[in-house]
Amino acid sequence: MAGGSKHLDGSRRDELASYDILDTPAESEFDDIVKVTSDVCGMPVSLISLLDGDRQWFKAETGFGRSETPLSQSICAYAVQQDDVFEIEDLTQDARTSANPLVTRGPGVRFYAGAPLRTPNGVALGALCVLDTKPNKLTPAQAFVLRTLAHQVVTTLELRRSLRLRKESDRRNKAILESAVDYAIVSLDLKGMVTSWSPGAEHILGWYEDEMRGKPAHVFFTEEDVATGIPEQEMASALLRGRGTDERWHLRKDGSLFWANGEMMPLRDEDGRHEGFLKILRDRTEQRNAAAKEQADAAFMRGVLSSSADCIKVLDPDARLTFMNEGGLAVMEADDFDQVKGSDWTGFWQGQARLDAREAFWAAMAGGTGHFQAPAETLKGTPKWWDVQVTPIRGTDGRTERLLVVSRDVTAQRASEQRIADSEKRWRGLFEGMQEGFFSGEIIRNAEGCAIDCRLVEINPAFAAQSGLPVETVGRTIREAIPDIPDWLIETYARVVDTGAPEVFDITVPELRRTFEVRAYREAGQRFAAMFIDVSERKQAEARRAALAELGDRLRNTGDRAEIARAAAEILGRTLGLSHAGYGDVDHDRESIVIGEGWTAPGIPGIGGVHGFRDYGTYIDRLKNGHAVVIDDVTDDPRTASDAGALAALHVRSLLNLPLMEHGRFVAMLYALKDVPYAWKPEEISFANSIADRTRAALARIEAEERQRTLNLELSHRMKNMLAMVQSIATQTMRTATDLDTAKEVLAGRLIALSKSHDLLLGGELGAAPIRTLIESALQTHEDNPRRFVLDGPTFTVGAKAAMSMSLMLHELATNAAKYGSLSTANGQVAITWQLRDVDGEPHCALRWSEEGGPVVVQPTRTGFGTRLIGRGLAGSFGGAVDLSYPVTGVVCIIDAPLSGLQAEDAPVAS
Repeated sequence: MAGGSKHLDGSRRDELASYDILDTPAESEFDDIVKVTSDVCGMPVSLISLLDGDRQWFKAETGFGRSETPLSQSICAYAVQQDDVFEIEDLTQDARTSANPLVTRGPGVRFYAGAPLRTPNGVALGALCVLDTKPNKLTPAQAFVLRTLAHQVVTTLELRRSLRLRKESDRRNKAILESAVDYAIVSLDLKGMVTSWSPGAEHILGWYEDEMRGKPAHVFFTEEDVATGIPEQEMASALLRGRGTDERWHLRKDGSLFWANGEMMPLRDEDGRHEGFLKILRDRTEQRNAAAKEQADAAFMRGVLSSSADCIKVLDPDARLTFMNEGGLAVMEADDFDQVKGSDWTGFWQGQARLDAREAFWAAMAGGTGHFQAPAETLKGTPKWWDVQVTPIRGTDGRTERLLVVSRDVTAQRASEQRIADSEKRWRGLFEGMQEGFFSGEIIRNAEGCAIDCRLVEINPAFAAQSGLPVETVGRTIREAIPDIPDWLIETYARVVDTGAPEVFDITVPELRRTFEVRAYREAGQRFAAMFIDVSERKQAEARRAALAELGDRLRNTGDRAEIARAAAEILGRTLGLSHAGYGDVDHDRESIVIGEGWTAPGIPGIGGVHGFRDYGTYIDRLKNGHAVVIDDVTDDPRTASDAGALAALHVRSLLNLPLMEHGRFVAMLYALKDVPYAWKPEEISFANSIADRTRAALARIEAEERQRTLNLELSHRMKNMLAMVQSIATQTMRTATDLDTAKEVLAGRLIALSKSHDLLLGGELGAAPIRTLIESALQTHEDNPRRFVLDGPTFTVGAKAAMSMSLMLHELATNAAKYGSLSTANGQVAITWQLRDVDGEPHCALRWSEEGGPVVVQPTRTGFGTRLIGRGLAGSFGGAVDLSYPVTGVVCIIDAPLSGLQAEDAPVAS
């Protein structure tokens, strides 16, 4: 259950070895520490535990009775992983320690608290810990003592190591002095002649011992020093004071100068008599140069501190100000340092900033570095933001004696950062909220430099929605996200990167039924960016306009009704992406639509044939009233939900039906169907209406042309008939006329009547006229007052075949009445009545001409042309029979004819 590893890492093993502490005898300074720790914390057990390999060894212990335990039982192995005091109030309740033999068996430990023994190098060697046989908890003061004494253990280890190293140094120094080559050691006699010359002297001065023995030491002094008696002064000083020292330039054998630190001491024999001198020279040229440089650097640093705009301060261990540079005084708006000298530095901060300052102070006091940013006012109340760093200033013993605080005015920088943050926020809001898709990518190339893929660096939500790729796709490559992406797209992005020239192109995503305009441009390196603008609506509008233009061209060049329907259906289906499209003729009696050759998408069966409207929903009445039926999903719409299965069998899931009306009557239907649910757009419905209107106009043009051809044939036929009738009337009139004037008058009247009947026919629907209109027109020239003619009877249409004949018959009757009958008197009157009746299952019309109020009628002795025209020539043209009688009260003429004969369309040729 021990938290440590079976093996120490290299750092801990090396550190323990450097202290040479493992398995050493007890030492009072360490024993005292555990005793004080146990007393202060009120715990029976205190240990200095060092983790070594697979054991923990105790340098000092009190109340435990063991010198070591296996590492598997170590609780201190957990403490070394911490930065501060590690505490477990009840070891039996912690999963890490509840099964530890130290807890479950003797000594039955229940409480543990330990502070890591962390060296200046940051390596935790072990822990100073206290244990109790009952649950417990340290007070803040006890935790502080434990932490402090743990530091003392490390400090003692450091001092112990330093002492050991010093002893070793003394031993080494002796050997070094014997073989030193960096010191010139020269012995002189009482006259200043050289008696010995060390290897160091040979190395530093350049002369060999054999060269210098017996010669004066003046040779390595400069001429100026020799001239002023410096060598003699050194010897005198050594005799008088026991030591003579100097620092000056000396001379080498090669004539070069070096700065040396010299020391001369008297040499005495065993009886204390002065027998000579010992001269030691040390080459201090580098140190002198370094000192000079240090002095220059110090002067430079003083200048830097003076000119620095940062506020540089020195604090004592109580956080009080002991120094502030001139630049700091200026930026703090202080007149002189006396204004702030001795002030509590943490008192310059308020609120959270004060807590941050105190935390930074204690971090530096502990040997670390404190850093924070916070606002504070200058001495004159100017608000500013500061970036503050607190570092320790160590003494010769390595302990923190003072603190260096550098406060930099970052007010402008902070404002700039805030502006940047605001700008970034605005940009991010724009990036996140823009409707256009956007992504940036990085080209990936193979070993030959060819672009093979690109990595998605950033995408906005609009692009994620457009492409169907989640935002989490960032970091992956496009081919990973879309394996079948076309090569040309990667090549296009690579070309933008290679050339630096932006490119604009369109890309269609069939799965989304969307088209995007892509604007790609290079960013930096292999990076590029692309904006996707949804131009689907524009492209679809262009496609619809092109489709209408194509339809116009195709309709303009054909007169085939079937081809018109096929072209309209194909263009409609292709443009709107339908499953079916086309026209159907309506059968009102059966409430069905007859679909011929429509348009069907590839892979879908056609739907030609007869389809009952009520088999596919309940919307027939809306079509009959001329209203379009638009259904986005037949399974959801109440009009079609119950018949969705029948529609699904036809591959129909959404539909658009447009009724085609003629004279207010539903005669045909344009249908547009899709095999998926679809929300029909107003512009698509308008497009379908345009297709229907243009197609219907083309069909109407063909119908009008057909009617015109029929009309021309009819008019030609009628003209021939009329000329034949005129010829017949003229021949008969002239044959029976008594004189030329009478013949002219009769012929003119008959031709006028014929003309009026012809006008009547051309004024209405070709080849037909209402019977009342026909009668009124034929009698119009004889109606000299409103009471002359009384008309009564049901309404029906008289066809072209009978209209001219009946008009001429009425004209003959009116002409005779004007000459001899009721129309020849002022009060005479004619009643024309007609009625319809059934004769052997066939409808007949009986028209009665009855005169009254005229002269007494006398039966004529011969039959004139008019009577024969009425009885044989005209009535026979429509299968009628004429009964003409002459009561004394007025002529009566009854015309009886089948209704079918009266409504026939072929115009007669009189004989």
